[in-house]
Amino acid sequence: MTARRRRNPEWREFELLIARIEADAGPRGLVVKSPDRLRCKLTGRLREVDASIRAKVGTTEMLVTIECRRRSKLQDVTWIEQLATKKSSIGVDRTIAVSVSGFSAEAQIAASHVGVSLRKISDLTVTDINPILGLDLVMFWHKACAITGAGIRAYRAGDDTVPEPPDDVEYILPPDTDLFAPIFHDTEDGSSWSLNDVWRKVQEALNPYAEIAKGEPPITRTARIPYPGTVSIDTPHGPWKLGHVFLSMAMWIEPEMIPIEEALKVSYSDPDGSSVHRVEFSSQRTQDWRISLQAQSDSQDVSEIRVGGNWPHNKE
Repeated sequence: MTARRRRNPEWREFELLIARIEADAGPRGLVVKSPDRLRCKLTGRLREVDASIRAKVGTTEMLVTIECRRRSKLQDVTWIEQLATKKSSIGVDRTIAVSVSGFSAEAQIAASHVGVSLRKISDLTVTDINPILGLDLVMFWHKACAITGAGIRAYRAGDDTVPEPPDDVEYILPPDTDLFAPIFHDTEDGSSWSLNDVWRKVQEALNPYAEIAKGEPPITRTARIPYPGTVSIDTPHGPWKLGHVFLSMAMWIEPEMIPIEEALKVSYSDPDGSSVHRVEFSSQRTQDWRISLQAQSDSQDVSEIRVGGNWPHNKE
């Protein structure tokens, strides 16, 4: 029982990757936003950029934009001229142009005169990556669950007793009940919700995974959810006025191992030959869980590694 997620298209993931690389490559305190919309000084309209970087240098705020292309052809001077015009019209200090295919000689000459910095991103193998980034694997731990039963008890006006499963369960929902179907209805405000929504509310209010050890067999627990007589539930036999829902869940915490062979490994370089190496371990199950390691390609000191990532932290 999980929320349904959409994955970003590849071009969007590419833009976000570049934004993360730039954020980790610069000094602490950078504000990176992707995408961003900046007002054109000529027309007054907002124009979108793939990403922006804001930083303070002394008392002055610097604004840099990032534009990305994943095309197979070498990027020529035309794109650089377009970026230079856009850079001038939105009044930014510098633009970074990123390509997977590189830039022509003319493009490099033009960029050096119009305040556009060039970056090329390319894939690396495990043997190519800077050895200090050679983490063998990352393990993500995922909370998992499966519904084992959903029982209901009808509303009883004036009855203050606390019902206990299984004796007080009057009806069990069929095993093929759609977990995402809006079968619950509030007769006062007209709202509706699903069994999956009930489970999400239980997790927000309680800590159902407390004391469940990682990698151990499932533990089944039952949550008792009271309702004040204003909620009905759809059943094959018609609607019931709800008093209680008893939601039984099998829960466990399972590992997902991402070896370095499956991690994203890239070089991010400029025309002068300076480059950054990045390794990014991303969960295949959850779109936004990742752990990253980044350093200059010639770095030999582990203290120079920038470690980043995004994953949920347990509530205390």
